[in-house]
Amino acid sequence: MTPLRRVLAEKRMAVSAVGLIVLADVLLYGLAVYPATVAVERAGQRVAQATQDVAARTADVEAARARLAGVRRSGEQLRQFHADVLPGDLAQARGLTYPRLAALAERTGLALERRTSDYEWDEDAQLGWLRVTLRLAGRYADIRRFIEAVETEPEFLLIDAIALSARDTTSAGGLVVLLDVATCFTGPVGA
Repeated sequence: MTPLRRVLAEKRMAVSAVGLIVLADVLLYGLAVYPATVAVERAGQRVAQATQDVAARTADVEAARARLAGVRRSGEQLRQFHADVLPGDLAQARGLTYPRLAALAERTGLALERRTSDYEWDEDAQLGWLRVTLRLAGRYADIRRFIEAVETEPEFLLIDAIALSARDTTSAGGLVVLLDVATCFTGPVGA
């Protein structure tokens, strides 16, 4: 008999007990420890994913707060612009445009041939527009100086449209320009 067979035969109870313990360990590992290890690993992955999601949502919230602060700042700046720069109503807008544009035309050597105006009120924006159409006659250099003066005025005046045409060569001030100049006003139309 070989030494291994002899040990197995003499120590059959001990070998059987060790075999049962090893089998119980394998079964315990297969049925309890391994599934628990897999569950813990998956839970760790879920925690890592949740941590990334929280970080991403936190960044989104901070970006939204920054956008909200920017919108609030813009709103405040717009309110300040409306209060400090724009005329308060249609009468003030007319007072700003009519005399100023006539004075600019005279100062730049242009003849003011005609002036018309129209206004509209945007209920949603609570803002009105006064558009003044001017027909001016003069030299090209004077027309350019007038346009530059309107553009550099501290008041809020916008040139919407320019149409330049030549007069017959026998009349003084060989060019005619039609200018649409606009300004906004904040108060309701009362005039």
